[in-house]
Amino acid sequence: MLTPVQTERAERLHAESCVIDATCPLVNPKEIKKRLPELRRGGVTCAVSTVASIEGAHEALCAVAAWYPRLRERAGDLCLATTAADIDTAKRSGEVAVVMQFQGGTPLEYNVNLVEAFYRLGVRVIQLTYNERSPLGDGCTERTDTGLSDLGLQVIAEMNRLGIIVDLSHVGYRTSMEAIEASSAPVVFSHSNAKAVCDSSRNLTDDQIRAVAACGGVVGVNAFPAFVSKDPSPTVEHLLDHIDYMVRLIGDDHVGLGFDFSTETEEDYEYFKYKVDVYPKPPWVYPAGIDGFENIPNVTRGLVARGYSDDAIRKILGGNFLRVFRQVWGG
Repeated sequence: MLTPVQTERAERLHAESCVIDATCPLVNPKEIKKRLPELRRGGVTCAVSTVASIEGAHEALCAVAAWYPRLRERAGDLCLATTAADIDTAKRSGEVAVVMQFQGGTPLEYNVNLVEAFYRLGVRVIQLTYNERSPLGDGCTERTDTGLSDLGLQVIAEMNRLGIIVDLSHVGYRTSMEAIEASSAPVVFSHSNAKAVCDSSRNLTDDQIRAVAACGGVVGVNAFPAFVSKDPSPTVEHLLDHIDYMVRLIGDDHVGLGFDFSTETEEDYEYFKYKVDVYPKPPWVYPAGIDGFENIPNVTRGLVARGYSDDAIRKILGGNFLRVFRQVWGG
């Protein structure tokens, strides 16, 4: 329970901070009318929108294109962010900045030239795999762990050249470690937790966490219940345990937020080919106190209660991701 002074401090910090949710499947053209009020109640400055994952190039192109009319219709409420300066501007003007992300390399098919094509359309974050093997490498639930393909190495070099962030959530251990070594720019795990706190193949080993910090990158903690705790009824406190663990391990310069709020059906479950030992079947009930965008201020309250400094809280809420965005994208 926070004291009145702590409550006032948490509210002030949250309002002042650039709050970045680094993975937002629910922020999409079809649902933005519903989600925008929730983002505003949660104080979100920037939502990284998943526009594609296991789809091919044509489907991904259509998903990207669907954003443009929504951005026009909601000018003044939403803006497309392709530089860090766009996010700074959104914070000052009270808009929500949208960043387009691929949660998997499948939209690139086997054509490295598509990296630049999608860059020019506004995509600024590309995850290499989505659980299973992609043309770029092995995913974290794949039976094998063979690492990056030759194409994967070429794609990372092209992403570095253009200024696209390499995202390693859902990526296999060896693939992720080889990608960190291959990248000349900081990489991120946009929405991943600590395996030592909750043992899941979707969570990260200490080696992976240390490696992403050593390259200047960031890990965004994930609210997906099975990755937060083995407790059947997890809470925001369990999520904060992941932040505590990673801050102790690598410091507060390398931890952020990537909640991955999602509402998927049984049909979605089959479409994405989830493995039941990693992903329980839906409906998914997110942890109490952090089960939607509007509850993100509870993370700030929790960090205040756990004794984090103002500077550390600002960095975790979004400053660390913004630093990486600025370094990779410019602006």
